[in-house]
Amino acid sequence: MRRNDTFSLGPAIPGHTLRAVAIGVAVGAAILLSAPVGWVVVIGLVCAVGAVWPQTAGVWLAAAGAGLMLLLNEPHPARAAVAIAAVHLLHVLASLTSVIPMRAAVSLRALAPTGIRFAWMQGIGQAASLVVHLLPRGPAVPFAVLAGAGASLTVGVLAGRMLRAQRSHAFSPPDSHSAHLAER
Repeated sequence: MRRNDTFSLGPAIPGHTLRAVAIGVAVGAAILLSAPVGWVVVIGLVCAVGAVWPQTAGVWLAAAGAGLMLLLNEPHPARAAVAIAAVHLLHVLASLTSVIPMRAAVSLRALAPTGIRFAWMQGIGQAASLVVHLLPRGPAVPFAVLAGAGASLTVGVLAGRMLRAQRSHAFSPPDSHSAHLAER
């Protein structure tokens, strides 16, 4: 490259914009989830610390605070939708801010795959949340709880088997031919 060469990213945003969005999402979610004023301030401060110093995991802690605010109030589909969107967006922003420097320029084209994945997962998560809210309530255990427990158990068993198979393959004893060569 020469001095007069330029590099064009196309439309881009500064890295500090992602941090500002994270703080705004955390505070907005806390307000929409009816958090007491003290909690809104704490969530905002924790998120700000995490935005400036990503290694403190403050943005993730702010997401946990938003989830906690959902648990402290009566269940409502709108509140659940806000919490699902906010916690997911805070997770995405925390992941991005941990690898993107504050003064870097981020191409919007580079953020597009992340935005598409976010939209897909939000569609699935919001639909599942709405279905759970529409299930009848009663003294029996809802089908969704049983299905979720079964799915978690299945994933856990399959993951354990896959990891065990990989591990046993990695530590298998040498075959007889290579052992024979080693003896010579």
